[in-house]
Amino acid sequence: MGADEFARVHGAVGKGSRATRPVTGPAAHDTRQGLGAEDDLRAPKTSVCAWEGAYRRYGRAWEWTARSQSDPAAAREMASASWMVAAEWRQIATATALPWWTVAALESAAAAFEAQARDYEARTKSEKP
Repeated sequence: MGADEFARVHGAVGKGSRATRPVTGPAAHDTRQGLGAEDDLRAPKTSVCAWEGAYRRYGRAWEWTARSQSDPAAAREMASASWMVAAEWRQIATATALPWWTVAALESAAAAFEAQARDYEARTKSEKP
């Protein structure tokens, strides 16, 4: 994942809130690149496909919440999509033999999406019908 695949947006979905927004454009990763012939470690294709699907859902949810900041349905979808991305990050971390620092980065990404999911779940509970 390249640094240009995500952008931090402050206040995009509500006053004082932060969201990780997908940046549109060509994919920044090249699946042909590895760590070298002897250290060529990659996530299984099924995990990559599952993560990509979860992240597409997350991108749609992000767009919805950006347009409809007070819509509880949008917040619920954002929470659900964030949980899904987190789960896929954790799946990649457990399904692949990776260096410890890569696993730590994957776990950190998962934790960030889980925190975001909890934030959006709290918003749906605080919304008045």
